[in-house]
Amino acid sequence: MSNDDIERPFDSIESAHEYMTLLANTALDSIVELSHDRDLALREGQQRRAQAIELAIFKLKILGCHIFKGRRALNDLRILRRLILNERLTLENIIASM
Repeated sequence: MSNDDIERPFDSIESAHEYMTLLANTALDSIVELSHDRDLALREGQQRRAQAIELAIFKLKILGCHIFKGRRALNDLRILRRLILNERLTLENIIASM
């Protein structure tokens, strides 16, 4: 991994959005897995383990909310960038036609 990769992990808003989508899917998969583990722990009478798993599920749900908000912010930035670039292109077209 080069220094450039470390300094700029995402080349674009789209790649950051894609990463957040992967992170959201991973968090969701983990919640499903942990739910099964919690059920198994409860069946085996491991109350303390079940409580720890429940806390992990709760934290993953909080993370999921933050990821969702981050994805929305990235989407808003994409929309704003398009509006800004279209505005510039329109202004450049007007100036070029003079």
